[in-house]
Amino acid sequence: MDDSSITVISFIFIVLTIFWTVRGLVQIFQRHNSILVVLYIIFLFPVAYIHMFILGIFGSSKKERILKKAKEKVQFDKFVEQEKNK
Repeated sequence: MDDSSITVISFIFIVLTIFWTVRGLVQIFQRHNSILVVLYIIFLFPVAYIHMFILGIFGSSKKERILKKAKEKVQFDKFVEQEKNK
């Protein structure tokens, strides 16, 4: 491998890392209280950065979380309705 291909691979890796970290940061702010997230990032930065990175790669999107909550609510409502009819 020559220097230019190593540079391109490094650049792509850095861009993906930044993308996944920003995506994880957005997900943390959507899931938790923003004041606590800021304190978490300030006081536990290495842990918070790894947490954001993992969420960015493997975390579910906002749409997926909303759909999952809606399905759980429908199941709960059906269960309550069945219990009322007994």
